[in-house]
Amino acid sequence: MERQGQRTITVSISVRTIFLIIALVALTYLFFRIPHFWLLVLTAVVLATAMDKPVTAMQAKGLPRGISILLIYILLIGMMVIAFAALAPIIAGDARALERELPGYTAIFEKIAASLPATGDGSATFSLEGIEQQLRSNASTLARSATEIGVEAGRTAFYVFVTLVLAFFLSVEPGVVLDGAARWVPARHQARVWRVARNIHESIGAWARGQLAIALIFGALMGIGLKLIGVPYAPSLGVIAGILEVVPYVGGFITVVLAVLSAATVGVPQVIAVIVLYVVLVNVESHVLAPLLYGKALGLPPVAILLALLAGVELLGILGALLAIPLTVIIWAIGEEFAPQRTDGLPLEHRPDRAPD
Repeated sequence: MERQGQRTITVSISVRTIFLIIALVALTYLFFRIPHFWLLVLTAVVLATAMDKPVTAMQAKGLPRGISILLIYILLIGMMVIAFAALAPIIAGDARALERELPGYTAIFEKIAASLPATGDGSATFSLEGIEQQLRSNASTLARSATEIGVEAGRTAFYVFVTLVLAFFLSVEPGVVLDGAARWVPARHQARVWRVARNIHESIGAWARGQLAIALIFGALMGIGLKLIGVPYAPSLGVIAGILEVVPYVGGFITVVLAVLSAATVGVPQVIAVIVLYVVLVNVESHVLAPLLYGKALGLPPVAILLALLAGVELLGILGALLAIPLTVIIWAIGEEFAPQRTDGLPLEHRPDRAPD
């Protein structure tokens, strides 16, 4: 005899859903176990999405997609070779000058340290001579480890080659991966999955192209500004700024620390000028370059970038910093699809009708 008012609720979970849950758990586990692999894959994805617009434009002109990608590779490698040939003598000259003037810099910082008030019981001593000797000792160790350096260079070259090949195939047939993934999604959700995937594709591409342009502009302006201020090794610091600024804000901060140390060997006005230059460049990057180059394709606030970087560094160190922004872009694009539309800023006639209470 059935009791009145009671209903039986049956919950059914398909085999596909169980498999997807297991796959997500496994991917999460592998993400923390082999972060270098995911960095390689994510770099290939970023490169492929960044090339999508120029490759599509060249394809519209009649060039095959594969040939267009190869031409872009040749152009990028050629630009890197030209830049290296132009900057290598300058950087090498700065390195020789630094080695030659290191004892003088040591004396300057020793005087600064001696003028500071003593702290503690005096058991710990600050000696830049010891730091200098350690640097020279490390340089000698590196010279003796040429074989290890060669092996590491070969491994890096192999990773770069694999990344380029993977990016090539992802860019030649951008729909292959999505087609395979869409098979595991119910038919009624496939349209939404494709829309989200397209948003992710466009967002990562916009971020990659914009961040590369920002890094080049930031490095050039930093180098020129430091040169005008009179900071030693300004060209080398500009190159470092451009390379490190691939990681937003963090790269610029590291560069300005190096620039302040270099400016301290000249005088206090130069130190102040370097700090002012950094503040100006960061504001130009945040309020002019980022909105101009990213446009509305990204919509990622700076605070989200900073929080993502902090979380990435805390979880995986420098690898986490490199992975943080692309992953945040992906999560943000997914959130844009599922977040409710805001209506508080719209005029009344454009707001959706509210249901009666």
